[in-house]
Formats: sequence, structure tokens, C-alpha cells
Amino acid sequence: MAASERGISKDTPVTGTTAFVVACFLAISLFNFIELNFIILTTFKRRSGLYFWSFILATWGIPPYAIGFLLKSFRPSINSYIYVTLIVIGWWPLVTGQAVVLYSRLHLILHKRSWLRAVLLMIIINAIIGHVPTTILVYGANSSNSGRFTKPYSIYEKIQITIFFLQEMAISGLYIWETTKMLRITALPGQDANRNMLKHLVAVSIIVAALDAPVLALGYAGLYYLQTSYKVLAYSTKLKLEFSILNRLVDIANTRKGSSSCARTERRSTADQYNGLEPRS
Repeated sequence: MAASERGISKDTPVTGTTAFVVACFLAISLFNFIELNFIILTTFKRRSGLYFWSFILATWGIPPYAIGFLLKSFRPSINSYIYVTLIVIGWWPLVTGQAVVLYSRLHLILHKRSWLRAVLLMIIINAIIGHVPTTILVYGANSSNSGRFTKPYSIYEKIQITIFFLQEMAISGLYIWETTKMLRITALPGQDANRNMLKHLVAVSIIVAALDAPVLALGYAGLYYLQTSYKVLAYSTKLKLEFSILNRLVDIANTRKGSSSCARTERRSTADQYNGLEPRS
């Protein structure tokens, strides 16, 4: 088996320093899962809407994914369909669920329906071409007839991580672009608050991009165990950063509405909307 394919098929346990790093990544991810649930319970006032449920879905994708890879990495002798099923059950909501979180938040600053539809269509298409073939190949690569699936899976794994990386970069770039335009329109002379909000949003978006970059690097380097265990750590961390971004975006929206005669009512409405975010029609 080529070095770049090690870990893709079954019965290849992780060892040495890699085992320690993988265990740390997965353990921190599970800790993040516990923390995220605490944040959700104490932050959301209205537990409804696309934002809330996509956030719940993405968060609850963490444990099956992490546990599945714990079993694959350290107990590969068990029935491979058990840990593969856990991985798949967790991976779909973890990746595409987080994309829907980003999409639902985008409604706060982007009001062009055609653009919103385009983003949603991109997420749906990428979910199909990213998840479906990979799911088939990962079951095949961990079956008793793994030989014929290992190489295709190794190739398509790189394709799908590239697809989802570009998807997140596209949505994040759209946020920065639209937020910049909004602040240029609403900023008042001598007012630093809006500029500080933008700087915060850009800084966090850069951190999010930086978290995604190692997934690509490890994937193309053929370090499968490190790539898959780091991925869940990165996604769980990005979900925690989501609250920081959301709070700033709500502040920006409220600032924009602040000049209205009914600003106080609108601010309260905006806060309520994003505590259970329901996309605007």
C-alpha cells in the first residue's frame, strides 16, 4: 500500500507519535462538543429557525465522527461497518451542516435573493458531489474487497476536501465583501465602532481560513489519520468562533438600524431573530 493510502482501508491501526496526536485532536473535539452544547443552551432564546437547527445538526455531527475515527484508529479489528457508519453519520452534518449555518447567517447582511439562492444551490450541489461518492468509496475501502476501492478513495478524498474548502472560502469572502459595503454606507465621521466590528469579522474569518488550510495540506500530503482527526477539531473550533462572528454581525445590523425612529424595537427584533435565526423571505 502506498504511503499516501495508509489508513484509508481497514486493519491499519495508528501508532507512535501519530497515535498521540490523533487521540489529542479527537479528545479536544469531544470537549468542544460538550462546550458547544452548553453555549447553545445558554445563548439561544428561541430554539427554532434554520440557524438554530443547522447549528444543532453540525454540533451533533461531532461525536459520531470522532468516536468512529477513534475506533478506526485504535480498534480497527472490530467490524469495519460499525466505525464507517459512525464516521459517515457524523461527517455529513458536520461539514454540510456548518455550511448551512454560514448560509443562514448570510441573510443578516445579504439581501439579494438571487445571490442567496446561488449560495444555497452551491451547498446542495457540493453536498451531492462531495458526500455521496465519498460515502460509497469509504464503505468500499473498508470492506473485505478493499483493494479496488482504496486508490479511487484516496483520489476522491482530495477532491472532496478541496470542494468543501473552496465552498467555505466563497461564503466567507462574500461575508467580508458585503460587510465592507455595509460599513462604508453606515459609517459616520469619527466613528470607530464600525471599523472595529469589521476588523473583528475579518480577523475571525482569517482564523477560520487558517483552520481549514491544514485539512488541505494534510490531505494532499497523504497523512490520512492526521487529516481526518484534525478536520473534526477544526470544524468544532469554527462552530465556537461562529458565536463571535454572529454577535458582531448583529451589532452591525443594529447599528445600521440605529438611525430609525423605532431603532430600539428593531434592535430587539434583530437580536431575537438571530437567537433562533429564521431566514428572511
